[in-house]
Amino acid sequence: MANLYPHLRAHQVFGANTDVGKTIFTTALCLASAALPLSGDAATLEQDVYTAAASSRGERVHYLKPVSTGALTDSDDAHISKFAPGTRYTTLYRFSEPVSPHLAVELERRAKLAEREVGQEPAPPTDAEFVRAVGDWIHSSAGDASTVQDAARRQLAAVAYVETAGGVHSPGPSGVSQTHLLRPLRLPTILIGSSELGGISTTRSAFESLLVAGYDVDAVLLFPSHRYGNVEYLRKFFLEEHNIPVFGLGGPSSSSSPSTHPVYGPPPAKHADLQQDVQAMRRFYDGLVRGKSADQIESAEEDAGGVYSVVRHLRQRHARRIKYLGSMAQRTRDTCWWPFTQHQLTTSNDQVNVIDSAHGDFFSCLDQRPHHSSGQQQGKSGSVTSLLQPVYDGSASWWTQCLGHAPQRLVLAAANAGGRYGHVLFPNGTHEPALHLSERLIGKSPTETTADSAKSSASLESHPGAGWADRVFFSDDGSTGMEVALKMALQSSIMRYTYPASSEKAADKSQPGRQAGYQSGRKKQEWEVLGLKGSYHGDTIGTMDACEPSVYSEAVHWYRGRGFWFDPPTVEIRTSGETSNAEPTATVCLNVADSDDRSKILSSLPDTLSSTSTSSDDASQTVLSQSYPSLQHVYDVETRLQSDPLAQVYAKMIRSKLEQLIVEQGRKFGALVLEPLVMGAGGMVFVDPLFQRVLIDTCRDAEDLFRLTDAPLKSSKVPRSSSSSSSPGSCGDKEWRGIPVIFDEVFAGLYRLGPCTPASVLGVTPDISVLAKILTGGMVPMSVTLASSSIFSTFNRSQSKVDALLHGHSYTAHPIGCAVALETLKTIDQLKTSPLWSESKRDWLGSQPSSHATGRQDVAPKGVWSFWSKSAADEMSKLPNVDHVMAMGCVLKVCLKDTTGAGGYTSTASADILSHLRYGLTQQQGNPSVPFPVAPESSETSSPRNTAESTASTLLLPYNIHARPLGNVIYLMSSLNTPTEVLRNSERVLHSAIANANTTG
Repeated sequence: MANLYPHLRAHQVFGANTDVGKTIFTTALCLASAALPLSGDAATLEQDVYTAAASSRGERVHYLKPVSTGALTDSDDAHISKFAPGTRYTTLYRFSEPVSPHLAVELERRAKLAEREVGQEPAPPTDAEFVRAVGDWIHSSAGDASTVQDAARRQLAAVAYVETAGGVHSPGPSGVSQTHLLRPLRLPTILIGSSELGGISTTRSAFESLLVAGYDVDAVLLFPSHRYGNVEYLRKFFLEEHNIPVFGLGGPSSSSSPSTHPVYGPPPAKHADLQQDVQAMRRFYDGLVRGKSADQIESAEEDAGGVYSVVRHLRQRHARRIKYLGSMAQRTRDTCWWPFTQHQLTTSNDQVNVIDSAHGDFFSCLDQRPHHSSGQQQGKSGSVTSLLQPVYDGSASWWTQCLGHAPQRLVLAAANAGGRYGHVLFPNGTHEPALHLSERLIGKSPTETTADSAKSSASLESHPGAGWADRVFFSDDGSTGMEVALKMALQSSIMRYTYPASSEKAADKSQPGRQAGYQSGRKKQEWEVLGLKGSYHGDTIGTMDACEPSVYSEAVHWYRGRGFWFDPPTVEIRTSGETSNAEPTATVCLNVADSDDRSKILSSLPDTLSSTSTSSDDASQTVLSQSYPSLQHVYDVETRLQSDPLAQVYAKMIRSKLEQLIVEQGRKFGALVLEPLVMGAGGMVFVDPLFQRVLIDTCRDAEDLFRLTDAPLKSSKVPRSSSSSSSPGSCGDKEWRGIPVIFDEVFAGLYRLGPCTPASVLGVTPDISVLAKILTGGMVPMSVTLASSSIFSTFNRSQSKVDALLHGHSYTAHPIGCAVALETLKTIDQLKTSPLWSESKRDWLGSQPSSHATGRQDVAPKGVWSFWSKSAADEMSKLPNVDHVMAMGCVLKVCLKDTTGAGGYTSTASADILSHLRYGLTQQQGNPSVPFPVAPESSETSSPRNTAESTASTLLLPYNIHARPLGNVIYLMSSLNTPTEVLRNSERVLHSAIANANTTG
């Protein structure tokens, strides 16, 4: 990631186009940096620049050309060597053909193929290797600068200039734009503008490309453009709109002589005589660096002070940047109010994550550990460390990320929609992004009519609402989306199950008797929800009331839980027994808190399950623990419905509880609210999919209970009735049955767990579903609530506005979010056939008939799988301090044994491990996409650098990991495209941290 050192400035030099003077200005910057004294010695400025540079009063200068094409004699580093002596120059990759790097790579490959030399030379670098090499070079330059003995000069002892090739979007060796290729490093940028006709447009376009990519442009340099006035125009534009200085600088041209008043501009034409050419260029550089004095300036196209003034500005910018970053933690503590945070526990600034930028799966965070705060720059093996360190975003920024941070496709989609619309009103209106997104989510083609929707070929594999959803309601985030879902479901139930009085007179007569305090009166019945213990649906009042009392609602005085929540059976990977050869097994566990319920369930278990049941004493709440051959068996819901005895146990248990709640207690329920497959905030609880399926089926078949208006006596027998009953409130085949089913897919939806929607695993679709987080790729907030036509009809039954769904948000269906969501879904569609997905599926599912057998490339093995390796999950389950493990899709969960017995969200069992992952010493510099091995296996397979540090590296993390705790549960979240190297290294780091905690605890 980004590199930042107090004693080393690092800048990348981009050109607005080719032939704008990029190498000329970079050479001048090298000269000026070496010549300009750090001590403020003004006398040196009167010297010839080459004499001043040799005086060693300035900075050590390092120059890098990452990729060079063309003849060695014409190379940029050769020019640097000739005209900026003393500069330490390096070229990483060199190709002989003078063309774009991506074409040079291809031409070289063809040439070797023709000469049958393929395989004899190293392959061109991957993008990750390319960026890592640049980052390593910067780190090496910082290490070299740290050897300066003079303590005063060491404070700003060196500078590193990285000169790119061509223009801002000229391709690198792989064909990827250099702007995007170098983005993980996010170096402060110097833009060389164009002084030619059309240069204003070229320079602005280049700047906007850099701006959108997330770079900070520190300065714009270009030659004076006396004919076209480019400098004057660009100076006004950049200063007024972006507060970026523009420097119009030139040197004495070939028409100038020492005895005449020099004309400053671009470099002189190349002289036929080599010696005269070198002399002319040295004179040019001396004038370009030293510049004109203020009284010599003749035009608005020129700036005084030469490149010296640029270097002064860049030094000041570097110092201000470090100072600003260092002040952010305290200023934030003094000003901001963090969510889900007890501020009194943040006792020092080093507990604040100061995030300078983010890219891929990593933050670039200010390192505030003691070796930096004390002014020491020595890290591992005495080497220098960067103030900015890569930190793996282990929570995917509260589960929002799915394609890494700031993917350029999403950035451009947001910029385009912002430029086209900004924001526009949505009620009784439409715009292209919202319409296309709505159709995409429910699987409806743009030309498809309502009558055609039943024949649509769209499936749940790509469209979360395919086959059941007909309407899309936009809101702001997951919590508000769930508020909408609750309103939809409850109002639908109320409309179906509330019977009107026979007459207005009868209604008036019966009204007093329904009020508390009246003789034989009673409280008005309140509509409630059914759900699962440990669920979480958001922090707005309505969604909080749809959850059982918990730490989230404990201090919220308006909270009143309105519902009943079942104890959920869970799915876990457990390793039982103390022997070293014990193997992990997929296990379904049911813990029941209520002792009466626990006794009833235990007494009703069939003999086939009783052997795996535990006692019913209050100390142990476990009712059953059933093992399965694999996770695939657990998640084969259709087969388990027919063969697993738990299906009947669940059905009987649920029906019995519903009868107790409705018949005996007289309660009214208007919705079943579920987080399908996984309850995230409740501790990454993986719920037995069979239980959720049976719960849905049982509720849909219990209309005979939900339609009751006055509960019978306890001894009454409630007849079972079919959904085709002709009684009031009955529904047809296409309408919701029993009570509306809501899927809260804010966390689990849109491929987070592997499939597009958990409905495809459960084998049943909801009536209402809420999507957010992944929906917009972690870029902007947005949520959608999908609903069936029968739910929509509740609010579309009359022309009265009061019957409508009176809910909305100022930024409903904002075009930026819709456009980003469309691009996110398009990108994921492409990822689904990527090697990363295929390899991950093979790891978990083994060899199954796939594209080779079917002839289709999009057919993959069926079953649940994870990007996290099966072997890593199994091995972590064997650790003595681990209770169980679970992995699915992007989620890796490790539940620690809590010796205090507390468990849950308030547990601190994971605190030390998470602290080590976040603040432990690291070896990582540069781009974490190619991290160092945690422990090199042997000297034969290790690089020289790793071999030399193999002993130290075994004690260091490859990078830090930021993970949000969920009590005694540690979880890591990947993106849908996290590189394999990052996944494997993160697994090893987590395993080591947990194992060491067990050893030292």
